[in-house]
Amino acid sequence: MNIIIVKNKYLNALLLLMLFSATVHMIILFCLAILRGDLYLLNYFNILSISYIIPNFLHSFWGNIASFAVTAILYFIILKFNSLESKE
Repeated sequence: MNIIIVKNKYLNALLLLMLFSATVHMIILFCLAILRGDLYLLNYFNILSISYIIPNFLHSFWGNIASFAVTAILYFIILKFNSLESKE
């Protein structure tokens, strides 16, 4: 595996570790959400642990909707600014 995110090999290894850990974390949460029938486990604000700062932050149906909207917006922003196409 030769995935290069940045040129510094130490920082690249750290970023790959973080990406791997986040991927495993999301797989575990997805499996738990299915097994328990609790979609709140996949709430983006819950994953970020915002409730440690703001207790019960958007812990409702509308909070899940807001979480999905924020996640979709962030995804499209990242997609827009991280295009794989060459800009020559």
